[in-house]
Amino acid sequence: MGKSQIPPFVVELPKGWDNRTVYVFMGPDDSGVQHMIQLVVDPDTAGADLADFARMRIDAALEQLQGTEVLKDEAITLGNGTAAHECIYKWIPVDNTVIYKRNLYMILDGTGYTFSGNFSKKTLQTRGVEMDRIIESFRPVDG
Repeated sequence: MGKSQIPPFVVELPKGWDNRTVYVFMGPDDSGVQHMIQLVVDPDTAGADLADFARMRIDAALEQLQGTEVLKDEAITLGNGTAAHECIYKWIPVDNTVIYKRNLYMILDGTGYTFSGNFSKKTLQTRGVEMDRIIESFRPVDG
C-alpha cells in the first residue's frame, strides 16, 4: 500500500488569505462508479463540537442535493479509536443513476476534516472498506 504526504509543495499566503484546499484521491472504476474520496480541511474549528461541525455540513449538503434519502446519520468511533460522525445518503442525480454518498467528519487538534466518497449499492460494502482503511491511515503532520 502506497503512502502519500500531500501536498508536495509549500506556498506562503499573505495576511487575509486562507488555505481551503480540497484533496481528491482517485480510486478504481467499479460497478459503473468512478470511485474517489474527497478530503476537505477546515483549519478554523478550534473549540467546535464534532456533532455541530458535522450537522452544519450535512444540512448544507442535503440542501444542495434535492431528493436525497438519509440512510445513516450518527456518531461513530473508527477502528483506530478516533471519534467521527458518519452520514450515508442515497441520491439520484440523473437518469435513475443511484449514488450512495458516504461522508465522514472528524476534528483533530482543532482542525476539521470531511471525507466524502461516492458508491454504488454494491461498492458501498466493498470499496467502502477501502475508504475505512484510507481514513484510518490518516495522520495530520505538523507544518
